[in-house]
Amino acid sequence: MKIQELFKKLVPDASIPKIPLEIKGLSENSKTVNKNFLFFARKGTKNKGTDFIQEALKNGAIAICAEEKILESSVPVISVPSVQEIEAPVANRFYDNPSKNLCMVGVTGTNGKTTFTYLLEAIANEIGWKTGVIGTINYRLPKSDSNEIEILPAPNTTPNALELQFLLHTLRERKADLVIMEVSSHALSLNRVEGIEFDGAVFTNLTQDHLDYHENMENYFEAKLKLFKNLNSNKKESPQAQNKFSILNMDDPYSQRIQLNSFLPVTGYGIKNKTDFSIEELHLDPHGSSFILVAKDKKFPIHTQLLGEHNVYNILAAIAASSQLKIPILKAIKGIEKIKMIPGRLEKLICGQNFNVVIDYAHTEDALKNVLFSLKQFAPKRILTVFGCGGDRDRSKRPLMGAVAAAFSDWVILTSDNPRSEDPEKIILDIEVGVRRVGKNNYEIILDRETAIEKILKSARKDDLVLIAGKGHETVQIFKNQTVHFDDREITRKFLCKP
Repeated sequence: MKIQELFKKLVPDASIPKIPLEIKGLSENSKTVNKNFLFFARKGTKNKGTDFIQEALKNGAIAICAEEKILESSVPVISVPSVQEIEAPVANRFYDNPSKNLCMVGVTGTNGKTTFTYLLEAIANEIGWKTGVIGTINYRLPKSDSNEIEILPAPNTTPNALELQFLLHTLRERKADLVIMEVSSHALSLNRVEGIEFDGAVFTNLTQDHLDYHENMENYFEAKLKLFKNLNSNKKESPQAQNKFSILNMDDPYSQRIQLNSFLPVTGYGIKNKTDFSIEELHLDPHGSSFILVAKDKKFPIHTQLLGEHNVYNILAAIAASSQLKIPILKAIKGIEKIKMIPGRLEKLICGQNFNVVIDYAHTEDALKNVLFSLKQFAPKRILTVFGCGGDRDRSKRPLMGAVAAAFSDWVILTSDNPRSEDPEKIILDIEVGVRRVGKNNYEIILDRETAIEKILKSARKDDLVLIAGKGHETVQIFKNQTVHFDDREITRKFLCKP
């Protein structure tokens, strides 16, 4: 595409190069730039985008988009007030608005997004749809010539605008019937999803997280709300996208405010409040959950191997969304009942031991409380918990998580998570404040995470339950000067399954 077409009406005409350059690709990573690419010199939190221009030029960039002043350049420079804000509309135009030809369901909320995507994916697969998923664990794209799935690593829950539009373009090329996307508050706040035409928006819940970025809960909520405000009733070219819809957890108080701001009819789900998709006769045990789904004046028995009440909410959300996609409820239930577990979400590890071990991604106060509450209902002799908090993230949630862990566990080991640039000992001091606040001394500190896991497993006795929380599916541990391979599941099996 000609560079003039890319930027027309997005920037002043005077800022657009007069040379008719043919742009073959877009990138904000100088290492992935190829011949005839446009390089976006986006300013990061630690580095200037302009620091990477020379590498981009060496790799084949023929134009630069930058917000910082560039005095000399061998290629045309398009100056913009914000590279972050221009990326989405330029990428959308370059790839010819791929979302207009796709059926797009976005899910947002503090907890439950990943599980929702796996559930809705399983439902769609049950009726033979080719499904793409963009989320925290990975990006899953159907292959064009087979039923196989291409799995790509996920550096972010929602990728940057350039990568996101490329993924959607690829999914359109591969004729995906449905795209399910986790839409983070960061992505909404930073305009990564601008221009994407969603057919459905799903809200799971809102509890404290990311206040290091959003500063307060109101800003956090307003970011989430953008997904629903941007929905419209325009018809699309995808046969699966029949009607636009909003799905809300009616047990969460923020849903009322979202409903007031939604331009489309709302479908509700919940456990405590009777709504469009609700339940009766909930039974939870260490092997899963059973309940009666009440929907459309009918009742449907469901049994799932997923543990805990919070997963019942996720199942209700997925069935509500699939219903709006005109998928029969019985087909939806069949797909859901085939799921044995979600990676790193209350994932059970069994190696012949006489106690239970679960790995979970819980990294907020609410998520940790939900997990521990669910495990408590299984009446183990003791609950032994290992967890830490991430560095360079919301500090205010650390004492809250400490208080929850101490209150709902019999013994807690405080350890490192991903300390990033922070001192691990100082992070644990923040957590310790919460433990002491609830008057507990049922804890110890072991900074090294592998040692902490080994100690908690050796401490476990018959019928105990061990929870290893915070990292879930993650396969690395991030320190100030290095990132190392680290998988809670691998480490646990190493000690649990050794002869």
